[in-house]
Amino acid sequence: MSGTQAAADASKPKFDNNGQYSRNSILRYEMIFGDNYISTGGAETTDNLTSRLQGFLKPGVRVLDVGSGIGGAAFHLVEKYGAQVVGIDLAEEMIAVGHDRARAAGMSDKVQFILGDVLKTDFPEKFDLAWSRDAFMHIPDKAHLFKTLYGLLKPGGKLIITDYARGKTPGSPEFEDYIKKTGYSVIEPAQYGKVLEAAGFTDVVVDDATDTFVDILKREEKRLKDERSKFLTAFSEEDLNYLVDRWNMKIGFCKAGDMKWGIYLATKPA
Repeated sequence: MSGTQAAADASKPKFDNNGQYSRNSILRYEMIFGDNYISTGGAETTDNLTSRLQGFLKPGVRVLDVGSGIGGAAFHLVEKYGAQVVGIDLAEEMIAVGHDRARAAGMSDKVQFILGDVLKTDFPEKFDLAWSRDAFMHIPDKAHLFKTLYGLLKPGGKLIITDYARGKTPGSPEFEDYIKKTGYSVIEPAQYGKVLEAAGFTDVVVDDATDTFVDILKREEKRLKDERSKFLTAFSEEDLNYLVDRWNMKIGFCKAGDMKWGIYLATKPA
């Protein structure tokens, strides 16, 4: 496989999560997350995750990036560690932007982007690492997801992810309404760990990183306000207010104990 390849039924409507992943929304999010990123903390979170994989990331390591967005983490893994990355995403516009960015960076031979569902896609080779950033809240059947990823890894392979989580069940009516409107499927961090173990993973690490998440959200929101004039050269006041309100809402949910953010690391036995 090379470049952008469709592994989805082209006759189906685009997956944009009710406009959340339209091209305008993607580029709007990039303004707050940083160049080539559509997930919490941008490059900072990539550094956090790679620091947990010291000694494992070596030239030639094969990485499956699930919910790869527009490629920020994939490009970093290639550039710094010599990885070979296959990114897969349901959002057609994410894949299109990622492909353009890979070509512009001269990385089309190192990063492949596939439009498709990881639960329904056949890959010709196993991977050393399954990587994902804030994407699995879109997948309700976590047990099936992690069994699938387990099967896609080589013996001794690792999985590392970040994902939204719930702090309590049920949460406040406001939080439950947010989850319903976004279509997210979130579970508590401890439950996440149990699902990983049930799928066969060992050495499971569950890191409730909610404090880090809140700190990042606050800094991202401040940066957005500080760079208001730059943002408004490309987007509207309405776009700006939407992001500020959204970030403050998530900070509020975390402070109320409704929402959490987890980092998870696990290994497939050799």
